[in-house]
Amino acid sequence: MSLSDGMGSGETASRESGRVIELAQQLLETGFSARATLKMVNTILLLGGAEQHPATMDLCLVDLHTGVMELMKMGAVATFILNENGVEVLEAGDLPAGVMNSAEPVLLSKKLWDNNRIIMVSDGILDACPGTDKEQVLKEYIEGMTVKTPQDMAEQILWFACQNSTAARDDMTVLTAGIWRRT
Repeated sequence: MSLSDGMGSGETASRESGRVIELAQQLLETGFSARATLKMVNTILLLGGAEQHPATMDLCLVDLHTGVMELMKMGAVATFILNENGVEVLEAGDLPAGVMNSAEPVLLSKKLWDNNRIIMVSDGILDACPGTDKEQVLKEYIEGMTVKTPQDMAEQILWFACQNSTAARDDMTVLTAGIWRRT
């Protein structure tokens, strides 16, 4: 799973984040590791100069044999993991790609189990949440949701964010996935 959020909103941000995702996908498909991929994306954005804009990058790789998730973040907001004990918030504050040459992706690793859900959001979703502890507000909302299919969860989280925002000030993206044991 990958999520990129270009700086700003609208067409320019969409175009920048689309390019980052496409580039990351190409690098991963040619055999680069997740860390090397994000470092190369950062370098390419830096070399682009004024016509390139920084973009956050959230890259989630799940080994379907072991259930181990590797989450690489560059400037991306929290990722939420729904499991039988509630919701775990995985955060890694860092600079977005294309800002500094020395920017390092943050690696978070987590063992996933049957029936876990991964929820990745852009900062526009968090910004729309009420209160000051926005991660906690979204965490509690996810824990209280009655639907658990990834599509329904994404739609309800987006609906929740839109209900709490008079007008979208930033792009809002929700990406969800479910993990189930194959029987």
